[in-house]
Amino acid sequence: MKEDTGEDVLKVKLDPPQTSGGGQIWEIIKNRRSVRSFAGRPVSKDELSNLLWATQGITARHRNFSFRAAPSASALYPIETYLVVNRMQGLEPGIYHYEIESHSLAQLKKGDFSYVANQAAFNQETMGAADMIFVWSAIFARSKWKYKERAYRYIYIEAGHIAQNLALAAIALGLGSCPVGAFDDGEVNNLLGLDGIDESVVYTTAIGRPRT
Repeated sequence: MKEDTGEDVLKVKLDPPQTSGGGQIWEIIKNRRSVRSFAGRPVSKDELSNLLWATQGITARHRNFSFRAAPSASALYPIETYLVVNRMQGLEPGIYHYEIESHSLAQLKKGDFSYVANQAAFNQETMGAADMIFVWSAIFARSKWKYKERAYRYIYIEAGHIAQNLALAAIALGLGSCPVGAFDDGEVNNLLGLDGIDESVVYTTAIGRPRT
């Protein structure tokens, strides 16, 4: 995430995720499919809270250390989560950054960016039709100081862990997801305000309520 400029930033506090109930893990895995057609009925803020928690949320704390939902090599956590919100109950369209420690969202930009997201993904209609798009970036220095060139392997593995958690969480909530790796890195980086060198996009997933 780019450095704080000191300007007022809208912070959206999320309610704690509901971690009881939901489908059984074996049924969830069996039912996981990529969904490319969405109903246009917005995802709720509570559902978003659970989706974020399932990807990188804090699942336990011990002394000064926080354990997260997805594994990370040496717990260096190079992956950052951004949201392109197209439509959602209780949250205006725009671009947000997930602040893990406080389980909240910081608004980076206001506005409807569904067309820009669609163009950046080579006109894949899924991206423009989704209620929101999870975008994961990597801050490479967090891993490179220890793992050097091998850090890139670990970063992409970690992004895969996170995206799979999101896919399973979506099924548990009756939502649909579609992981997308085909996008113009430069256009997505520009959309998020990333330099593409120290921090760059690595993966995305479209989320929405499936069309039945």
